[in-house]
Amino acid sequence: MEDWQAFVKSKSSNLVADNFICDASGLGLILVTGDDAEDFLQNQLSNDINHIDESHHQLSAYSTPKGRMLAIFRIVRISNGYILITPHTLVQSLLQRLQMFVIQSKVTLADASAHFARFAIQFDIPDLNQHLLLGQKTGEVYQDDNLISLRLDNLGQQSRYLFLYLTLDQAKSQWETFSQLLSVSSFDAWRLSEIKSGMPVIYPETSEEFVLQMSNLDLLGGVSFTKGCYPGQEIVARMQYLGKLKRRLFLANFSTERCPAPGDEICLSGSTTADGSGKIVDAVMDKQGICTCLFIAQIKKAQTNQLRLLNQSDISLSLLELPYSIPSD
Repeated sequence: MEDWQAFVKSKSSNLVADNFICDASGLGLILVTGDDAEDFLQNQLSNDINHIDESHHQLSAYSTPKGRMLAIFRIVRISNGYILITPHTLVQSLLQRLQMFVIQSKVTLADASAHFARFAIQFDIPDLNQHLLLGQKTGEVYQDDNLISLRLDNLGQQSRYLFLYLTLDQAKSQWETFSQLLSVSSFDAWRLSEIKSGMPVIYPETSEEFVLQMSNLDLLGGVSFTKGCYPGQEIVARMQYLGKLKRRLFLANFSTERCPAPGDEICLSGSTTADGSGKIVDAVMDKQGICTCLFIAQIKKAQTNQLRLLNQSDISLSLLELPYSIPSD
């Protein structure tokens, strides 16, 4: 939607951490339709697609046969199929890969990103909580002929929602309504919100780097251990029941002039080359020069509080508590 891009670019977009609205065009949408869409996704993704309906969304992962994640999706069921939400930069490569497994199934895959205006909001304003378009419980979806809105997990006292609009005029009108109460921010505000929520993401730079449990997706309800086979299922199951998980997703912040990028190496203090300690998943820097990041690292090394960025070895990572519990074993 070129008109949508022109509309949001005309608005102020400083990074605001609380009570904000922002364009979410950085998220891409894959549309999966056809008589066999449900069976197709059930055979490809980590979660049980049979457990969602049009009023609830689901978290799931898509992996290689070796168990390395290619993408993490939020999935919405619609009247004629499913919408998979993931970073826009992954959409084309995922479409090409998924298409390889359609074979003779009655399934159609398409990039639906251009058909929806997308924005996100985060707030702790009581009056907004009663808005008719906002689900009241985490995981709820509101749908009508022009809108899909997702209620995501709270960040502290702040409610978080993602909106997908088919009709440009309605998207603009709703944006203007919300922006009377919320500050207009950049998409980095949403990325920062996801980081603080401990929500993992896969980018092209980290594709095929991590097994599902390393990203804490098992703690976030993104996998079913009772469904049938899917790519990487044996690896995920073996790690769950027979192995000892050596890496996890961590949250940290630090002061810097240069925020790391997804895939950047993390090493032990004193290392001058990559030592396999960990990698950045996502990172965003605020206006005060504080970078907040998610990273996946060896658990024992993370617990030493001696981890550094490889390319900024003088900066130490200060671990923060995630908003959900991590098993001690």
